[in-house]
Amino acid sequence: MKPRMFIILMFVAIGLGYWWLSGDAEPAQVQTETNKNTPAKAPLVKKAKAAAEVAPQTTPLQKRDRHIPVQMTEAAEHIAQHYEQQLQFAPYSQPLTAADADRLKPNHFYPVTIPTQNIDEVLTLKLSQYRFVYPEPIELVLTGSDIYSATVTVSEVDSNKVLTTQSLVEQEGSYTSRIKGKKTFPRELQLTVRAHVRGDEIPLVAQIHYMKPSAELLNLEQPQVQGSDLLVYARLKVQEAGIYRVRANLFSGDQPLSHVVARKRLSEGTQILPLKIHQSVLPQHASALKLTTFVVERMSGSPQEKARYGRSNVDTYMLDGVDLSELSRVPYTPTEQERQKLAFLKQLGAQ
Repeated sequence: MKPRMFIILMFVAIGLGYWWLSGDAEPAQVQTETNKNTPAKAPLVKKAKAAAEVAPQTTPLQKRDRHIPVQMTEAAEHIAQHYEQQLQFAPYSQPLTAADADRLKPNHFYPVTIPTQNIDEVLTLKLSQYRFVYPEPIELVLTGSDIYSATVTVSEVDSNKVLTTQSLVEQEGSYTSRIKGKKTFPRELQLTVRAHVRGDEIPLVAQIHYMKPSAELLNLEQPQVQGSDLLVYARLKVQEAGIYRVRANLFSGDQPLSHVVARKRLSEGTQILPLKIHQSVLPQHASALKLTTFVVERMSGSPQEKARYGRSNVDTYMLDGVDLSELSRVPYTPTEQERQKLAFLKQLGAQ
C-alpha cells in the first residue's frame, strides 16, 4: 500500500481509537419537569411513586452499548486488512513494483504547462527535481513553440521578496537555466518564468523546497548475511543530531524488488546506520542486486518542526560478493507491538 494512502488510513484509525477509548463529550442527563401545582409537602407515597416512574427512564441510558458508526467500522476493517497484508513482510523491506511511482521517484517534479494563444500549443516548464539541498543548483528547462526569450525570477514564497533574476539560454530548441544554490535561500522558493511568445509575455510559476543539509550519506559497507536479513551498513556524516530515516530501492537488474527503510537516532559526526533486507523480498537466484534512489531525512520531532533532508554521495550501490543461499528462509514474525496494533484494528472493525 502506498505511503500516502497508509497515512490517511492511519489517521482514521487514530480517530477511531480516540473515539472508542474516550468517554462521551457530554454525559447524558435525565431531565424531569416540575409540576408547579404539586403541593410543597407531598405525601411520601406519592414521592416514592414518582421516583419509581423516573427510574426506568434512566436505566437504558446508563446501560446503553457503545456503537461505532458503520462508516468508521468499515474504515477500520479496511485498515486492518491492509495492515495484516503488510505484516506478511518486514516493515523495513516492503515489496516494490513498477507501479509504486512515489517510491521509485520520491523527488519528482511534475511539469507545469500553460497554453499559448494557439490552444493547440503549450509551454512546459520542467525542473530536475522538487526538493533541493545546498549546494545543489536549480536546473530548469522551458519548451514550446515560437519562444524568442525568457527570464526566471526566484523569490521567497512568504514575502514575495525577489532573490535573483536571470535569463534563460536557448539550447537545441528549448530554453534552459542553471541557478546557483545559496545558503541564504529560504526553505520555500517560488520560480516565475516569463516566456515571450509572439509578442505576449506568458508566466509559468513553480514552487520548490531548498534547504541546508542535515546529513550526508558517505558510503556503504560490504553486505553480509545475518539470519533472515541481508545487512548493509551505511556511513553518514551528521550535521544536526536527531532521528534519521534513510530510504533506498532494491533492484535486481531493472526489476524493482523492495523499498528499504532504516530509522535511528544519530548524534553529530560520523555515524553508522544499518539497512536490513528481509529474505522474503529476495528471490533465491536473484542477480545484479543493487540499491539506488537514496533519501536521507532528518524526521520531524514535533508538529512545529519540518523534516529536513540530506545529500547522498552514493547514486547506486551494487550488492556483490554475497551468497544468498546463506540466508535463513524463515517468514517474517511481527513484533509484539505490531500484533497489538493489528488486534486493536480488528477489534474496531468488528464492532
